[in-house]
Amino acid sequence: MSLKILHIELGRNLYGGAKQVVYLLDSLNRQFEYKNHLICPDDSELAKKPITGCHMHTIAYRGETDLFSVKRMVNIARKIKADVIHVHSRRGADVFGAMVAKITGIPAICTRRVDNAESLFATYKYSQFAAVASISEGVFNVVSHHCEAVKHQAVIHSSVDFNEFSTPGDRAWLNETFSIPSDHVVIANFAQLIARKGQADIILAMEKVAKDNPKVTCLLFGKGNLKESYQALIERHLLTDHVKLCGFTDQVSKILPSVDIVVHPAYAEGLGVILLQAGACKRAVVSTPVGGIPEIIEHDKTGLMVTPGNIDDIADALITLVNDEGSRDTLGKHLYQHVKAHFSTKEMALRYSELYLAVTGSE
Repeated sequence: MSLKILHIELGRNLYGGAKQVVYLLDSLNRQFEYKNHLICPDDSELAKKPITGCHMHTIAYRGETDLFSVKRMVNIARKIKADVIHVHSRRGADVFGAMVAKITGIPAICTRRVDNAESLFATYKYSQFAAVASISEGVFNVVSHHCEAVKHQAVIHSSVDFNEFSTPGDRAWLNETFSIPSDHVVIANFAQLIARKGQADIILAMEKVAKDNPKVTCLLFGKGNLKESYQALIERHLLTDHVKLCGFTDQVSKILPSVDIVVHPAYAEGLGVILLQAGACKRAVVSTPVGGIPEIIEHDKTGLMVTPGNIDDIADALITLVNDEGSRDTLGKHLYQHVKAHFSTKEMALRYSELYLAVTGSE
């Protein structure tokens, strides 16, 4: 069946949720005969990226207070005669998408990606959607309390494109680019520099790790308002030879296969796409049992789990992996197998296709 699906993604950067939209559109185009349309901000990275089989509609979008964007989206939905509206991001899209659904009467789906608590207004917001898809059981457990009036609720995991992460590691390039001694084990973290991602815990744990084995370097990739605070913490604990703030990178697919360990000690996480990417690269992982992470990492099988905020736990797990290449290889291979089996773009597109058919009564 050829449905017209209008996707709304208002994020400006091409990572996280926006990257998942690209994966979904590409996989839908390859598997189904749907006519996909995408609304995105005219100043976003998505607007500059051609997506095969998708009609792009760029709009002026000035943020979560831009009520005029609702009219722009309503006009597009009516003009293309959309059968389904699929709202992908927050950043105002969830609220504005609910308004577009209410005004047009077109059945709409909201994908929820984060597991943080919402206000009482969320119940009314979600009631405007025909379906709410959570990217993990962890997210579902939070959002479902607001969705009693929603007919269709589903857990549809985010995915990873294995082709994107199929390039072999280049350790010589990594060492040269980030000034890493050739005999060091390399640990990496990829996340916004915000408190709930746990980089301060990594830095503090690295003091113990470096004392146990000085041949180790930790690279922290990301941007955020805690950069200066983290740099001061690194200097205070005399870790400048072992911990480096590397800023935001768009070369994750090149860096990941070249590191030895990925550490992600988050306090909250909808799912943890970086862990899926680590799995695609067969990297060993240290993480925490919060949000949707336990759906990816099983302790001592597909990675090592540590208690959120427990510096000694994080340090001990890292020391174990730094000193045991065999364990790193085994955990990385098991994670790869798990991610390959359960987090493919093909499976994600299939599950969303089922939801499109359900909300339009086309099953």
